[in-house]
Amino acid sequence: MPAQADATTENQMRELVKAAGLPPDSVINPPEAVAAKLNVRERLHRFWREKILGFRITYASARGKVCHANQRVIAGAVEMFNVDNGSKMKTVHHADLITPSGELIKGSYLKYPITTPEPDCEYYSYGDMTDNGIIYCTRHGTLAEFRTALINVTGLQPHPSILDNDFDFHITITVIFVLLSAMVLLALFFKKQKPVADDHPE
Repeated sequence: MPAQADATTENQMRELVKAAGLPPDSVINPPEAVAAKLNVRERLHRFWREKILGFRITYASARGKVCHANQRVIAGAVEMFNVDNGSKMKTVHHADLITPSGELIKGSYLKYPITTPEPDCEYYSYGDMTDNGIIYCTRHGTLAEFRTALINVTGLQPHPSILDNDFDFHITITVIFVLLSAMVLLALFFKKQKPVADDHPE
């Protein structure tokens, strides 16, 4: 599980489910769950691009963390809006967050329209934002503690996924190292053999 949910969060999510029903599937099973660590493929890319080629790239897990940071910003903006205004904002729609005409932007609760880390990131609310409602993304789901609590209180099971396996990563790196070492040794061997052949002309 990506994060532990405390008793307060679980109680909040339990009340949310009672009021709003079961969460959208993209909350429990987001197309791209945000991992605490890079997966094996991303770690191999990092090793190759940073250690061998010498430059950095942006990983899917990093973009997911940006998405979750956006969700915290949105939730905070909605909370401030509801404190200041008699007409409460109970639901959040993606279009209201990315255009200057959105209430949160017009009221300066968001300084700028939200910039999504992925083209298909879309933000919505699940439940009543004046109560226990939360923000989620159709691609990256919701914050890890909310997702964990919702899984615990609903019994819904996330789809099996490929786990980040340190053993697999180290085995793969070892194999690559052995292959590269063998190639270097072969190159040195043939380099030494060439002068020997030149010493015996026909």
